[in-house]
Parts: sequence; C-alpha cells; structure tokens
Amino acid sequence: MIEDQSIESKKDIFGMIFLLGQRWQTLGDLELASIGVTTKQWLLLITLHVFFKDPPTLNQLTEAMGSSRQNVKQLASNLQRSGFLEIFQDAVDKRVLRFRLTQKNAEIWEARAQRDQEYINSLFGDASPQDILSTRSTLERLLAISFEKLRGRP
Repeated sequence: MIEDQSIESKKDIFGMIFLLGQRWQTLGDLELASIGVTTKQWLLLITLHVFFKDPPTLNQLTEAMGSSRQNVKQLASNLQRSGFLEIFQDAVDKRVLRFRLTQKNAEIWEARAQRDQEYINSLFGDASPQDILSTRSTLERLLAISFEKLRGRP
C-alpha cells in the first residue's frame, strides 16, 4: 500500500516540477523583459558566470546547459547582439567558438542585485528555511540521478 502511494507521489512530483518550471519561466520572462533577456538567456549567462573561469567552447557550454548546440548558439547570438556576451574565435583553432561575458553584463546585474533578490524571495513566499533546505537537498539528488542517467545512455 505504501509503495502505491509512493509511486503516485513520485508521479505528482514529476508533473509539479514541470508545471513549476513553466510558471517560473513565464514569471522570469516578465521580470527580465525590462532588460531584454529571457529566462533561457539568463540561464546561459548564469552558466557562464558560475561554471567557467575561462571562456568555454560551444561544446563545453552546451554540455553544461544540457541543451543542443543549435539552441545555445541561438541564445548566445541574441545575447551578443544585446551586448551581454562576446562570441569569438579560439586563438589556436579558428573553427572553435568561445564565449565571454561583457562589462555591460556585469553592470546590469550589479544594478539589479537588490531587485533580483526581492524577486527570488517572492517566488518562495512563506516557505520556511527548513522547507527550502530540504527541497534543495532533494533536487540536488534528483539532478545528480538525471546526470548519471544521461551519461549512461547509448
């Protein structure tokens, strides 16, 4: 009986994560519209900022984002047109593209820091610190499982 409830809860969680992701993407797009960035573009910028000390290649950025080369290239091209990042050729191999955040990018996010903190807090409403820590821990485990599953696929 508990096993039946467990699978139902897992199905519910699976659906809720997708629904929450879509709602947060919509809310994020509305919040970021004033600077001309979408949540998917924001994710690319955050990925560059957090995961790379040196400018990554397209393949490295694609792998870190878990997205297709075509999608990442399109997002990056739009961000380059808006001045948030630079796309440039590798010094050694001219066929390789690399990506680097611009000074404009740093200035915009610095100017928005307080607003963005308030926005993120608003997404969590009155969730307790313990709820947030527990959710984070669970999501970290689920992400690790998904990465392992992707690595093990043919």
